[in-house]
Amino acid sequence: MSAALMTPSERLTLSRERLRLALRDMSTPPSGASGAHATGVGIAWLDGLKSIPAANVVIEAVCSWWAQHPWRIGSVLASETVKAVVQPMAQRHPLGLVAGALLLGGVLAWTRPWRLILTPALLAGLLPQLLSKAVAQIPAQSWMAVLTELLKQPRQPQQPAQAADFSPLRPDASTR
Repeated sequence: MSAALMTPSERLTLSRERLRLALRDMSTPPSGASGAHATGVGIAWLDGLKSIPAANVVIEAVCSWWAQHPWRIGSVLASETVKAVVQPMAQRHPLGLVAGALLLGGVLAWTRPWRLILTPALLAGLLPQLLSKAVAQIPAQSWMAVLTELLKQPRQPQQPAQAADFSPLRPDASTR
């Protein structure tokens, strides 16, 4: 149906339906371990990290934590809004966008706001809580999978270094 043939109330109903579907898609947690695969965008380096057993467990824990976090929906909406605002500006004024990014980077480097956030006292208080929540999010089967993979890997016997061959104080017989 063409937009010219629709009444204003039909266009409003269609617009509301599109908004409802878009918000529903943003508010549902992504299926699988990674939200990148749910949107159809694969990240090659993330897939490479998932091949490591211990990293796969950590990635799954972080993804499940982020899927339930209340800021996820806000961050998705903010990123879509920024994309809608910045993309047309970047197409019209690319040098202005680069200059703005350079200025913002310079201000961040000069003020160093991370020094205010990452204090040792804050980390000492939050780190145990974050670790306990992360460990609680990891299912027992994942722990068992990591342990079995680590036990499957053969250990290489370490050969002791021979100090007589590498001593800088003893001259080599061939140099005499």
